[in-house]
Amino acid sequence: MSTRRRPNTLSMQRGMAVVGALVVVAAVSMMAASMVQQQAMLSRLLVGERDRAQAKWLLRGGLDWARVMLINDARRHALTVPNGVWSQAIVGFEVPLPDGTRSAQVSGQIEDEQGKFNLNALAVEGRIQPDAVSVLRRLFSMLGVAPELAMVVAQRIAGSQQAQITQQGPIGLRTLRDLEGVDGFSVQTIARIKDYITILPERGPVNVNTAPAELLSALLPELGLAAARGLVKARNEGQWFNSRGDFLNRTQMRAGDLAFAIGVRSDWFKVSGVVSLGEALTTVQALMHRTRQNPPAVVWIEH
Repeated sequence: MSTRRRPNTLSMQRGMAVVGALVVVAAVSMMAASMVQQQAMLSRLLVGERDRAQAKWLLRGGLDWARVMLINDARRHALTVPNGVWSQAIVGFEVPLPDGTRSAQVSGQIEDEQGKFNLNALAVEGRIQPDAVSVLRRLFSMLGVAPELAMVVAQRIAGSQQAQITQQGPIGLRTLRDLEGVDGFSVQTIARIKDYITILPERGPVNVNTAPAELLSALLPELGLAAARGLVKARNEGQWFNSRGDFLNRTQMRAGDLAFAIGVRSDWFKVSGVVSLGEALTTVQALMHRTRQNPPAVVWIEH
């Protein structure tokens, strides 16, 4: 009986050997495919990292370009007005890469931050400034934002200033995004007010040559929003304010009517840039402070 089973046994052994070989081949194939996939992923990762690095270099060049624009404007013009060369936005500008095979899309913009309401003016050394709060209340009302939020943010500013002395309390606000941590300020609220307010390290005058009508009306309640819009329309058509006195004369206001300091030039600017290269989309925002003598200094930068 043993001689009758031997062929079946040999056949089974051969079958098992074939199956084993197929399993080994399948395992090797899977390992090879996995290695190829990992290499492809690594290659894409390296390409992405290279694109991001090149995009950051382009953004750094864009910041240098902005500094040149701003210092040239300061040396040539006594006024800061909205039609300056610095204010012209760049959209989708193609920059060829050194290898000549690809190009990046570069967009950028410089914004005058002194044509906005500076939230840090709401308090001085931890003491809330009622006049500044009143201006912000009026501005919020015109923008459809709850006026009581002016006091909320004033208390936050005052608290952070006191914290610098006592080392206890809330940290200061640096960008408008930080308002998301203040009660009552939603993402939608911040989006509504972002073109009218700013956060600057130093108090300074509002530039009436770049301020929107809503802010001018908030600064001078007697002016009224309709009159402020007419004033801004004439201003943007070339009738710039040459001095603080010129603004008061044309609005028929007295210096005592002003609840806030005003001026006709700016020294604080926000620079925004976007570079699209391959699959990389890289952004930057920076706050710059300029003087007439020296190139603008970068106060803070965010990628």
